[in-house]
Order: sequence, then structure tokens, then C-alpha cells
Amino acid sequence: MHFKKVVIIGVGLIGGSIGKALIQRGRADEVVGVCRRRSSLERAIAEKTLTRGFVDDYAKALPGADIIVIATPVHVIRGVLRKIAEVDVAGAVVTDAGSTKRDIVEFAREFKDKFTFIGGHPLAGSEKTGPESARADLFEGSVCLLTPDADVDKSGLDRLKGMWTGIGADVGIISPEEHDRNLAYSSHLPHVVAYALAGVLEEKFPATMFATGFKDTTRIASSDAGLWSDILLSNKDNVLEATAKFREILSRIEEALGRENEEDLKEHLRNYKALRDELF
Repeated sequence: MHFKKVVIIGVGLIGGSIGKALIQRGRADEVVGVCRRRSSLERAIAEKTLTRGFVDDYAKALPGADIIVIATPVHVIRGVLRKIAEVDVAGAVVTDAGSTKRDIVEFAREFKDKFTFIGGHPLAGSEKTGPESARADLFEGSVCLLTPDADVDKSGLDRLKGMWTGIGADVGIISPEEHDRNLAYSSHLPHVVAYALAGVLEEKFPATMFATGFKDTTRIASSDAGLWSDILLSNKDNVLEATAKFREILSRIEEALGRENEEDLKEHLRNYKALRDELF
């Protein structure tokens, strides 16, 4: 599927990678960016993630867009939707790349007479940030989850599917509620655990004492703390459910270890290994 114009609001790692992939694969005539700062816009254009762009000027950037992608932090998305609603974007499909969906989808319903909104979440990323980290191959072999309403415009959904498959992703359809609960376990909990594990570094150990296991497991603790605090707070109830489950499982291991019960300890470890091996 080819597009005349795609607009990306927020050209960091995800937004920049979408733009770079569309440009390199020849999927869009124009990839127009909207950034909050001139310096960010200049960096994004220099990295060839955009063909052109504007600094916080929605009235100039949006008209004529086939797809408008909001690739900002979660807590910014509502304000962006309000700004989009002030511009005539008739015919455009508006989507986002936020890591939580229920609240955003519910809020976007306020503007259903203004534009078609379909929530989205590409399950790809990095602990790195900024347009300099954007990669045209970031979404190859990944999954992008879309969370349309039951009465969604089918042609708009097909258009959005076409954009994601055109840059290498498989597309999954899921409800916003299912998305948020599933991601609490598969993405949000691992970040909480990685940050907590990195917290043991409050005890001072020589760097030479840490093998690749610790480095690999805590890699995502290098992710932006402001971004992740927003995500966790926006999915609080599901994340708390997931952390409670994690504590329960950790306590089983602790108990077996404390009792020096080798058989129970091995059984727990074997069971959890099998669960992981079955999935991956």
C-alpha cells in the first residue's frame, strides 16, 4: 500500500523509525513531522526520518494526510488529540503508538465526528531514544497491535494495517482492555523487574563482578524513566496485579531456598523453564 502523505507527531525512536522505514521502502510520497522543538526537527530531517516538518504547527502539517501517527509519550497523547480535532483532517486515519490503550481509546471517542481513531502499539523498541536511534528495520518481524472499536471504518483499518505491514510488521487485533492486561505482564512487569534488579547496585560491587546475565536482564532499565513512569501509572491496576503475581512466584523460590529443599527448588525452576521454553 502506498500513501500520498503520512504525518508523524513526535519523531523519536518509534516515530523516527516509522518515518525512516516509509521513506526507505518507498511507501509514502511525503513523511511530514511535527516536533515541539526546532532542534528535534532538524535532527529528524538530518537523519532522513522525514521529508519535511513543522514545529508544533498542526494547521500546516496535517491537511491532506492519509494517516496521522501520534508517537509521543502516553501522557501527551490526549493533548495531541485535542490539537488534531482543531484542524480539518477529514479522510485521515489517526493512530498512536502508546504502550497503554484503554484510556486513550476512550478519550478519542470524543472526537469520532472529527476523525477516525484506531489505537495502535508496535511491539518493538529499544532502551535508546531520539531520532538518532531510529532504524528503518526496527519493525521487521515484529507485531503491531491495533485496538479498533467494534464499529470501526473497515477501509480505515485496512489502510492502517497496510502501513504497518508495509514497513515489516505483522498486525494483531485486540481489545484495549485485553491489550492493557496482557502488556502489563509481557512488557510493563519486565521493566519494573529490570529497574528493581538494577536497584541492587546500591550495594557497591566492582563492575568486573557482573556477568552478561545481569547486563542482559537489566538492559531495559536504561530506558527513559519519565516515559516508563507515565506508562506504569496509566496501567496501574494491571501492573499491580502483575507485580503481585511476580512476588508470589518469587516467594515460592525463596521458601524452597530457605528450607534448603533441593527437590522443591529444582521443581520450581524446571516448571518456569518449561513455561518459557514452550512460548519461545
